[in-house]
Order: sequence, then C-alpha cells, then structure tokens
Amino acid sequence: MSERDIALAAARVLRECFIQTAKSNTVLYVENDNLMSKAPDQAPVFIKKIKGRNPYIVRETTSKKTFKLKKRCIE
Repeated sequence: MSERDIALAAARVLRECFIQTAKSNTVLYVENDNLMSKAPDQAPVFIKKIKGRNPYIVRETTSKKTFKLKKRCIE
C-alpha cells in the first residue's frame, strides 16, 4: 500500500466522520477562507472571515515533513 493510498483512505474516513457528526451536532469548518458553522437541518452560518494567508508561512509548512495537529474541543 502506497502513501497515496493511505492518504486517500484517511481522507475517506475523515469525510465520513465529519458527515456523521454534522448530522447530530453543530460543526465548524473552513470554506474559501471563511469560518462557517453548520447545525443539523439548518443552512451554514458565516462566522468570520479568516485573514489572508501569509506566503512565508505557506513556504515554511510545505518544506517540513511532519506536522503537529492539536485536538481542541470547541463549544
């Protein structure tokens, strides 16, 4: 199994988890540099515009091999 296959499988699992959670709870997500909130059986609500991307940070993160993700509980 190649790294690409592993990444695709992980993406499918994350997508399924997001869909299941969105059906029963309010979720936050980013779409086109906008923070959105989606409650079950309601239209997405715009929360705030995310500030422009910093090209320096983009170059920094693309050159690194490992990323650290912090799990946070947002209510």
